[in-house]
Amino acid sequence: MKRNRGDRLFARLLPRRRAVVGAVAAAFVLLLVAVFVGRQVEIARRARDLRASEEARTIAISEQEALRARLAEKDDAAAVEAAARERLGLVMPGEEKVIFVEE
Repeated sequence: MKRNRGDRLFARLLPRRRAVVGAVAAAFVLLLVAVFVGRQVEIARRARDLRASEEARTIAISEQEALRARLAEKDDAAAVEAAARERLGLVMPGEEKVIFVEE
């Protein structure tokens, strides 16, 4: 059986077509891998940012609680007196303050 010219041309183009399809498939797979890796890197970065934000929030909450405690002390007469004695060195009328000086 004799092959016609179209069959011979198709037979010659078939290996090239397979190579082109293989190259396109490989490029597509590489593109998918690149997108996947890029997304994973972005997810890891955002998870790291989230942990840092949660740590900063925890620190801010503890500082807020400490400030609220200090604010509550301003209404307590005993706390105000203790702070005045300690920080400012004040004494009540009739008391004497003794300061020890080392030589």
